[in-house]
Amino acid sequence: MQSLLTNAHLILRDRLIASGWLAIDHGRISGYGEMPVPGEYAHLSPQDLGGAFLMPGIVDLHCDTIEKMIQPRPGVMLSTDIGLQVTDRLLVSSGVTCEFHSLSLDDAEFGVRNDEFIREFIQHITQSNATTVRHLVHARVEISSVRGTQSLSQILGEPCVRLVSIMDHSPGQGQYATDEAFRYYVAKTTGRNDAEIDEIIAHKNNQREFIAERIQYVVDVCQHHRIPVATHDDDTVAKITEWQRHGIQISEFPTTMEAAVAAHAAGMHVGMGAPNVLRGKSSSGNLSASDAIVAGVVDWLCADYYPAALLPAAFRIADQQLMGLPDAIALITTNPAQAVGLGDSIGEIAVGLHADLCVVRLDAGTPIVTQVFVDGCSVYAITPAYQTL
Repeated sequence: MQSLLTNAHLILRDRLIASGWLAIDHGRISGYGEMPVPGEYAHLSPQDLGGAFLMPGIVDLHCDTIEKMIQPRPGVMLSTDIGLQVTDRLLVSSGVTCEFHSLSLDDAEFGVRNDEFIREFIQHITQSNATTVRHLVHARVEISSVRGTQSLSQILGEPCVRLVSIMDHSPGQGQYATDEAFRYYVAKTTGRNDAEIDEIIAHKNNQREFIAERIQYVVDVCQHHRIPVATHDDDTVAKITEWQRHGIQISEFPTTMEAAVAAHAAGMHVGMGAPNVLRGKSSSGNLSASDAIVAGVVDWLCADYYPAALLPAAFRIADQQLMGLPDAIALITTNPAQAVGLGDSIGEIAVGLHADLCVVRLDAGTPIVTQVFVDGCSVYAITPAYQTL
């Protein structure tokens, strides 16, 4: 099957084409360039995009929205099927064509954050025929959890598990610099009382002596399965040095500028949250993503907890002249795809890559996704309605 998109602003990795065309052949990009369309494509009926932006589909390496769709309140569980379908619609309308659902291997301290849920979710995305985008799994291993660490090897054989991150949510470091910060988050998120939180803190403190060997185990088993490994909430240069020793190449959500600079200098792919960009600050009081972008140490952005933040964050970066638009869009497309070894398949407008594409129009300066293609098939489209009631 062949198709042709014309009259679009093409956002390429290194430049913009103000008036361009793009051809698709059997799900792959077969050609693109400036208008007019070459004669070899004259037999195709074009879809005129009316000057809209045409960009690669968004590749999101970290989003835990699915957790809230299935457990919207502490102790309230809904169907995984329903949660997956609702999340799929949210993702495609946000321009995300490849989602790495960040699911935790932990001790169920935070509800669905456990090995049983991640195995159930893998089964659902493997069997579902009703989703529109690419659903993959980013397994977050809580190394303060015996159960979580040991469960990793049980899921790495699944084709959809394509990224693993090492998490240490022990109070007193990383995201939770103090016991009070950890206590506040757990109470707010889970509704647990002080006695229950005291027990969690004591358990995590008791696990500290085993953390080094568990990190080595995670790295070894991921290397065996050729799965990329990311770190999480790096706060010191010493941690970056330790990750270099293990050969880890991805750092997500560094909490301090010192850690972000060190990770970038070490050649790690540094990722920050798109909501951080839109809000102008971290929700936890940590490093500002915009400050890190100005410092030149951010390689990719992720949804974190809010998929709709990705596209407007990229356009805001360009509007604020922190980067040109091609580089800003690369933060949510090309760069994350390359960080996990998918750069030869998705994330860029290039001949031979999958035709995962987004059509974007500006509405009073706000980017709106009006059409999405996955493997060249239109899986989402809207026509704005303007009428007075």
